[in-house]
Amino acid sequence: MSTGRTKGPVSSVRNVVSLALFAVAAVLFIVVSVLYVRDERKKEETPPPPTSAPGHAQLINVADALRAQGIKVEFSREPGPRFENLTPPGQGLTADGKPLYVFIYEDPTIREDETAGLEPADLTAVNRAGTPVPGTPHGAGGSNVYVVLFGGDADLTAKVDRAIQGLP
Repeated sequence: MSTGRTKGPVSSVRNVVSLALFAVAAVLFIVVSVLYVRDERKKEETPPPPTSAPGHAQLINVADALRAQGIKVEFSREPGPRFENLTPPGQGLTADGKPLYVFIYEDPTIREDETAGLEPADLTAVNRAGTPVPGTPHGAGGSNVYVVLFGGDADLTAKVDRAIQGLP
């Protein structure tokens, strides 16, 4: 008995198309595998942050300098308080859990002119609610950066001073 099917041109065309699609899939698999292996070999670690040019330090350079002194640094997500005596906006960090605000000036001479002679009493800050930031302020300047640390012991303030004064 016959099933009514006959092998003819339609069946052989299906076989050819099926084999062609299988061959294309195999070639694509090989190409993807080669590209994956090549990319894995070329894969590099995250590039280091750019080094700061003398007089042009950025927030990441400040954070790295603080970390180099053994200070645990975290970036703050909250807006910084207002400082009456400092022109640039403060960018918030924490240094060993204490609030630290970073002021980046366009030029070291501008920073020196604005911060020369500042005393702790001049560094009071008011947060968004209008209340003073708690803690005794300590200011330190180096390069085009000035920082204000609130709280912390003598060891922490000495480390912050070394870090900031060591900026290029």
